[in-house]
Amino acid sequence: MKKCFLLFSAALLTVSVAAATDNSGGQAFLGYNWVRFNPSTPNIPNYPGLPSFSLNGGDGQLAFSVRQGIGLVLDVGAVHAGSLFTVANNITTNRPGVDHTLVHFVLGPRYTFTKHKRWMPFVQALFGGARGTTSASITLNQGATIWPPPGLIIPPGTLQPLTATLEAERTGFAMLVGGGLDIKISKHVAFRPIGADYYLTRLPSFVSGNDTNKNHFRYSAGVNFLFGAR
Repeated sequence: MKKCFLLFSAALLTVSVAAATDNSGGQAFLGYNWVRFNPSTPNIPNYPGLPSFSLNGGDGQLAFSVRQGIGLVLDVGAVHAGSLFTVANNITTNRPGVDHTLVHFVLGPRYTFTKHKRWMPFVQALFGGARGTTSASITLNQGATIWPPPGLIIPPGTLQPLTATLEAERTGFAMLVGGGLDIKISKHVAFRPIGADYYLTRLPSFVSGNDTNKNHFRYSAGVNFLFGAR
């Protein structure tokens, strides 16, 4: 965890230096994130593993030009999914399910093809950290009540179910490799209809505690604001 925070601090420092020394402009992106998440399958006999699922959220980026076509990008985003795995054996249950949130903070180079003034495709490779948070609510009804003890008389209607929330957090390495397309619609605004990245996370496993690689896919879209001398 400390290594990830140190890496993120170094990323912020690097971007700040780039912003202070760069005279060729920059970009600020705000948009939507969709991640197809592939859980790791533990090596447990007769355990089928968890299915893939989708997470939705937002993303923000700061990009500063180093030279023509070459830039440095800081990308921070988060995606979330709630009430996961509430279907078992093709039967929908009334369980609240599992909530999962994934946050990333990555930094790296981007190359933008600037031959055409309006169409600006790009490729990038970003490295940094990710933080995954998983939580689930458990409700104990009267059939599983551990309080009050047997034999204790209580007034009718005062016995309520007990609800508890279990939460686990993991921090580790993250990598995004891919690209996208910006379409310039004015001097200072560009629309990004597509960004597609291979999304790798290396987080500790809930089962073994060992770092486990997980391979995901990220789609993003939004608005890119252009500033500086262009």
